[in-house]
Amino acid sequence: GGAWLVLTLLRRATASREAAAVADGSAAPSDTAEALRRLQWQYLPAWLLFKAADWMQGPYFHEVYASKRHVATGEPFSDTDVSRLFLAGFVAATLVGTAAGSLVDSRGRRAGCVLYAAAAGAAAASVVCERPELLLAGRVVGGIGTSLLAAAPEAWLCAEHARLSLPAASLGGIFGWAYFGDSLVAIASGQVASRAASAGGPQAPFLASLPLLAAGAAIASATWRENRGGKGGGGGGGGLREGASILLRRPDLLSLMAVQALFEASMYIFVLVFAPAIVAAAPAAAREGLPFGKVFSCFMAACAVGSATFSLCSAKGLRAEAFLLPVLLGAACALYLASSPPAATMLQRALSMSHKPLYLVFCFAAFEAAVGVYFPAVGGLRAAYLPGAQRGAIMALTRVPLNLLVIAVALARD
Repeated sequence: GGAWLVLTLLRRATASREAAAVADGSAAPSDTAEALRRLQWQYLPAWLLFKAADWMQGPYFHEVYASKRHVATGEPFSDTDVSRLFLAGFVAATLVGTAAGSLVDSRGRRAGCVLYAAAAGAAAASVVCERPELLLAGRVVGGIGTSLLAAAPEAWLCAEHARLSLPAASLGGIFGWAYFGDSLVAIASGQVASRAASAGGPQAPFLASLPLLAAGAAIASATWRENRGGKGGGGGGGGLREGASILLRRPDLLSLMAVQALFEASMYIFVLVFAPAIVAAAPAAAREGLPFGKVFSCFMAACAVGSATFSLCSAKGLRAEAFLLPVLLGAACALYLASSPPAATMLQRALSMSHKPLYLVFCFAAFEAAVGVYFPAVGGLRAAYLPGAQRGAIMALTRVPLNLLVIAVALARD
């Protein structure tokens, strides 16, 4: 039933999107549709391979580092040690990864994607090491790679879309398909990672991500035309200064940065707390062996429905600025209903849900559906508002407050 719903939404969205693109475009209808399809098939394979590699590693981050032992004492890594490694990636993304966004503009967006694959591959390979300093170096390189993944592919897509003079309305459709595919890839990657970990331990999913990264880099190198930002970008510092100057002069960009930082920080907090919340709500006798793999699949299915809904709304001519506000409010309400005991009791009775963990999964899935709408919507907003010449630098700068919020929350939990 869920698959039918998603596919129906996408079929309707695709039909409306193609009609809107033809009506808005300056090229002949067949040429416009063909150019859109070609760009979509250029972008999606490499993007989805990169995301698949990322999803392969995520579920086993804690387990792989918790399995390590200090060389000097032989003692296993504590939760504090694992948290420090987690924070190292965000600190690196804040301090070094920000400059990487400017280099993406000056040196090339395709090159930035290939560099991401190399950085993520080095971080994944580092998990076989036992020395803490090498593990820390792997997390630092991984944090820089995360910044590149957040900036380079999207900057390449927006620049290529502009170079082809395609209708502005068509870009949202590509983002909708990208994040819909991302949700499906996340489900598949989670299953593959689980089987790899069962067969080879928590290191296996990280090592299994290496061929995916290599394939994504190879496809991008072979099929993507290189594009860069403006000539004035000059290097890391100049591009960042120009990007910061533009941000300070543009209240709309500052507002977009605030939305990204606050909403995406809530996502990271959600990742940290959803599993303990479900475990705490379950009866003591049922806390062992909770089916978190199925729970994760439910969340990703909800994301897919959200992405398909975005495509449908966008194809109907609704602007992201109009429907993103109710989506954000809905996400806030979903988390409030999950965390407020009076509201939870009232809604449980209304839904006839006597099983508290099932009620929490219902609320969390509603939040994930909002996440599915958010990512393609905010991608479209960035495409519309960010200047192309400094796109990578500004995207990197807008992640600084997000990284600082995540670091603050992680330190507060410790």
